[in-house]
Amino acid sequence: MFRVTTPVHTYVLPIDTSSCSVIRVAYSQGKKKLIKAYQGGVAPEGMTLDGKNVIIRLTQEETKDFSSGFLNAQIRVLTDEGESLSSKVFRVTVDDVLDEEVMNNGL
Repeated sequence: MFRVTTPVHTYVLPIDTSSCSVIRVAYSQGKKKLIKAYQGGVAPEGMTLDGKNVIIRLTQEETKDFSSGFLNAQIRVLTDEGESLSSKVFRVTVDDVLDEEVMNNGL
């Protein structure tokens, strides 16, 4: 992913997201940590649930906080029955950009 962009990451679960009471996607790089958490039927901004897919769209501000190099990403879920599941840790390449200004449409 490139810093100061809006990348989309899709995590595919072995179960339908409708059977999950908690879904947490964590991004970690050194001491920096970003967590997107679904709980109580409410998804945070940037998280979409679609069948078995958990789709995360990071903001320019969120990706700007990471440094070029690598970060780790992982998804964890708690099912309605109390079963806790976790993915492996994914290593994500973070590429730099020459212009770090957050762009907007003037809205």
